[in-house]
Order: sequence, then structure tokens, then C-alpha cells
Amino acid sequence: MGVPAFFRWLCRKYPSIVLQCAEEKPKKNTVTNETMPVDTSQPNPNGIEFDNLYLDMNGIIHPCTHPEDR
Repeated sequence: MGVPAFFRWLCRKYPSIVLQCAEEKPKKNTVTNETMPVDTSQPNPNGIEFDNLYLDMNGIIHPCTHPEDR
């Protein structure tokens, strides 16, 4: 269970919490046809560094505590 309309309220009160972000894609080597992984040691391509990461774990925890087969 979640809080109804909480995300909408949060976005209206703090509009800067939702950002469009650019994601660097792996590059393909045209000679060997191998995919080169993204270099994560480089700065964030969005130009914004984040101090916190918040995850909504309700979709993971709820099915574990309330399985459908019981």
C-alpha cells in the first residue's frame, strides 16, 4: 500500500525533484564489433552529481511478506 497521490503532491511541492537525465550508452567498436562498456570513472554526463539515492522498495517487500500462493 502506498500513500494515494503522494508522488503528485511531492512533485508539485518540489518540482526540481524530477529531472530529465542523459544516459551514456555503451559504444560499439566498428573494427572488432565488440561493445565497449561505459567508463563509470568519468563525471556524470548530466552535469549533476547526486548525494542520495532513494528507492521505493514496496514493490519488492510486499510480495515477499504477502505471497499469492498462501
